[in-house]
Amino acid sequence: MDVPTSPQTIVQQYFASINSRDWPALRELLHPHLSLRVVGRGRLEGVEAALAYFETLLAGFTEGTDRPTRFLASGSSVVVEIDFDGRTVGGRPVAFSAVDVFDISEGKIRSLSVWYDSLDVARQVKGLRERTEP
Repeated sequence: MDVPTSPQTIVQQYFASINSRDWPALRELLHPHLSLRVVGRGRLEGVEAALAYFETLLAGFTEGTDRPTRFLASGSSVVVEIDFDGRTVGGRPVAFSAVDVFDISEGKIRSLSVWYDSLDVARQVKGLRERTEP
């Protein structure tokens, strides 16, 4: 008999897969009808589109770790605060905070919203200084 896995456990497995770049393990966690929303960049539908997004995004980093710092779970939804620290293939350090919102259905991630300051991350990746206030 299969024991149901809690939504928070599924999300913890997601971060373990992302951090180890274990794409087959990540694939197993994603619902066939996954909807991935990257705020400021649009929406992707389906497992293949999501995997391509993650693989392409993380290919720009020689190292990088999402460190979940807080989990808020309610029913089948989990909100996670994250600190990311990494280094680009060009050797630049990148650090930022993010929030991910997960909805779990049938024991898999059915929807995921990713929230972070993409402009700040782009500046760090390009080696630009932080913007200054006028």
